[in-house]
Amino acid sequence: MIERSQLEQAIALGRAQPLRYEGFSYVRLLEPVRGYPRGSAVLPDKSVVPGYPSIGRIQSLEAGLPRQFRERFWAEEKIDGFNVRILRYEDTLYAFSRGGFVCPFSVDRVPEFLDPAVFDAEPGLILCAEIAGPDTPYLEGSTPRVAQDVSLFVFDMMRLGLPGFLAQADKFTLLEKYALPAAPVHGQFGADDTEALGRLILRLDAEGAEGLVLKTDDGRERAKYVTGGSCVGDIGVCAEQLLDLPPQYFTNRLTRLAIFLAEHPQSDSDAAARALGRAFLEGLGDAVAQSRGQGRVSHRYRCRFRSEHNARRFIQHLEATGGRHVRIGAAMPRVEGDFWVLEFERLFDHMTGTLSSALAGDRQYD
Repeated sequence: MIERSQLEQAIALGRAQPLRYEGFSYVRLLEPVRGYPRGSAVLPDKSVVPGYPSIGRIQSLEAGLPRQFRERFWAEEKIDGFNVRILRYEDTLYAFSRGGFVCPFSVDRVPEFLDPAVFDAEPGLILCAEIAGPDTPYLEGSTPRVAQDVSLFVFDMMRLGLPGFLAQADKFTLLEKYALPAAPVHGQFGADDTEALGRLILRLDAEGAEGLVLKTDDGRERAKYVTGGSCVGDIGVCAEQLLDLPPQYFTNRLTRLAIFLAEHPQSDSDAAARALGRAFLEGLGDAVAQSRGQGRVSHRYRCRFRSEHNARRFIQHLEATGGRHVRIGAAMPRVEGDFWVLEFERLFDHMTGTLSSALAGDRQYD
């Protein structure tokens, strides 16, 4: 819990931001406050939804496992989606984004995937989950685990106001008892199981999966390890915004890919090289085609809502957080079957300006 005076001081210093969602008032932390990380949300009774911590990455199984893990760990599949924390507060279900906003899209869709009885039996429970699929409003890419629309994958659990995660055994019990959708778990390993984990990661790579999150029973020690294919996939879906992302986005993935291929020599490095070149060129080629055809470079999103009200709330959220970089489609949202569909695009200013100038014949200097 954060005291009122401490919260007021954080707001006055610009370290926290008061927000409203419908009639619900909350505060999102823009910086750490009293040990709670950025992205935490302070509820009206001053209890705290802890921010989800960043998970460190290991680049090499052989070198990284013995340095990072002193005990056995679970290998859980890393799902390519967006992170939400779900809880029920005063009989209403809320879903907070990684940044600490109540997400109207998640609030709308989460009830399709969860048995609310879990919150009756476990007051104060927070479900940490990934929403993934081709129709999310936040991501350019998707996961092979979801063919259409979106699905939910629970991967961690917290308690309101308490640091840390529920133990893996407690999480597994609740997942089974309430039939909650979960990220696949591929077994338990030790730091010397590099060959077995190597075989697992190569199988996941062939399936198009993103990688693994490795977690000890108490959840205190954890690390992520991604496939080579996920590095190429990230580059492919983001190449059209090459000039609008920091260079490290691409150089980090190139480095990971190089280390992955070196650590797994049985991988087809020639095929990876062809896929990498194709990822860059097809993405940039699409950007050029967009510039020629519509005079701007952007990425289009399509997502579905159960209620028109939530769709319009999400439009307000887009306009508040995206500003001039977001264009909402005409006559949105519209009805399609049992859903309200929202289509919009995010504009990439630097790619738009550079390609517009180049294709107009302007003189450019390197």
